Amino acid sequence: MTVVTAKRFTVAEYHRLAELGFFREDERVELIKGEIIQMAAKGTPHCVCETLNN
Repeated sequence: MTVVTAKRFTVAEYHRLAELGFFREDERVELIKGEIIQMAAKGTPHCVCETLNN
């Protein structure tokens, strides 16, 4: 049986990937606990709440 461990990225590595163009301009990703997570697009309810809070 083979054990596979996921790669955990540092903040510096994440920023370097962005500098190298690893992510598309419109791609919504975040680094959470060392994992690069694809984020859902902001929907209308999110945008409305965000506008009201500013």
